[in-house]
Amino acid sequence: MLSEVLNRLRALLNLPARIDAQFGRLRNDVEEGVRDVQRALKTHKEVSGSVWQRQKAEHESLTQELAAVREEMREQLLRYHLQLSRLSRVVEGASPSTEASGMPIPSEVASVEPASPAPPLAADWECLELHGCPGCHSADRTIVCEWNKAILLERELPDDVMRYDFALCHGCGIVYASRRPVGASYRLLMDEFPETIGRGAGANASDALLNPFPLSDADRERYRQLMAAGVFVSDHEPREHLELLYKDRLDNAAHLEILAGLLDLRQARVLEVRSRAGTIVSGLRRQFGATVMAMPIFEGQQLILRELHGIECSDLIDYDRFTIPFEGAFDLIVCNHMLTHIVRVDRFFDEVRSHLKPGAHLYLYNEIDENEFLERGKSLINTLNPIHLQTFDRASLVRLLEANGFDVVFIKLRNGSLLCLARFTGRTTWQPLPADDRRRRLAAYSLARAHSILRAPEVVRHRFAEVWDAALEQACAAGVARFDDKGRLRLTKY
Repeated sequence: MLSEVLNRLRALLNLPARIDAQFGRLRNDVEEGVRDVQRALKTHKEVSGSVWQRQKAEHESLTQELAAVREEMREQLLRYHLQLSRLSRVVEGASPSTEASGMPIPSEVASVEPASPAPPLAADWECLELHGCPGCHSADRTIVCEWNKAILLERELPDDVMRYDFALCHGCGIVYASRRPVGASYRLLMDEFPETIGRGAGANASDALLNPFPLSDADRERYRQLMAAGVFVSDHEPREHLELLYKDRLDNAAHLEILAGLLDLRQARVLEVRSRAGTIVSGLRRQFGATVMAMPIFEGQQLILRELHGIECSDLIDYDRFTIPFEGAFDLIVCNHMLTHIVRVDRFFDEVRSHLKPGAHLYLYNEIDENEFLERGKSLINTLNPIHLQTFDRASLVRLLEANGFDVVFIKLRNGSLLCLARFTGRTTWQPLPADDRRRRLAAYSLARAHSILRAPEVVRHRFAEVWDAALEQACAAGVARFDDKGRLRLTKY
């Protein structure tokens, strides 16, 4: 019994040693396992690194090959569109000319991030977003051009100034800026008139008729001296005078002929809106004994109207909050280039109707005709400057007037602009733009937009980087962009 106890005691005393021995063996096993894992990880890392490097090199190679394939596809697609346009002209019986001339253009442009955001023109830029046509209130429309001329100017301008989203109304058919500046923002554009329309700061400052700036006392005295020479100064005895008075008199003589030929204006009451030198109303006063009034946009015009012609004259026109300040109704209201500029078209027609006698007439002239850029080759974007808010064709101008209570009496295209005489009836019966005409005009605007993008000055082409490829493909398909015999792309006229 004692020996058994002693054996157990010895075993108990040897237990720590056995535990240490077992722990040592276990530790050795763990350490060996860790070393095995480390060796495996090292091997895996080496293998993975090699695979990653190989995959990275393959990715870079594939990226380069893909870029080359894309470029080749672009070139082939452009040439395909060119060939397609040539074949279509052959089918239509036109000559498949193989020569290409015109402005050279690149096949692609890269976007450039501005060094800093364009500074706002005003602390609180006011922008009116229209959800329907300002002329007939139809909601259906299609955006035909996102930008106005400001995007073509070299100086950086805020997006609100450059982007107006011009839309073609599916109702009356006019094209209007669905985003437009109002209030102080529009007045700021008018105050900076030369820069706004891209003529440069200070343009026309020396011209009494077109000077957009406030007049100093010295300006007024100088203009009075020049006006004293009269309108008709002969070249055989030259003296200082305002040459544009004579030019304006001759240019507007056609309007006097039209009005005198179509209306009886004896003792009529006539208002001219946006009168420059009072030529039309002063002529109607001489010829018919009409009582005449005028509304100018610049102080120089105001001075000429009052002091040269003795015409009762308003303050300067507010294109946004347009108001006719004269009491009573008129037999005729003459408007120079007003519908193109007016901010609130509905307010304009409200004012005109409230100042016309029943059966009286509205005469519009110098309104932009869209064929200037759809058919006669001018740039759509360049024509629509930041204070050009509406444009038309002949039919859409007629529908616009009919939608606002006027019956058109006479409409013509003169010197590339529309003139129109309409009688105030109060009736608003008109037919919406036909679907075929809408599709035709939308296609024409789409091509004019592409053509305008490709005509952008080199210094601002980067602003069109996202739409350049699509514009180029469309122009090639239509035959207005072609490869010359040396493989260079050129933009032709259409």
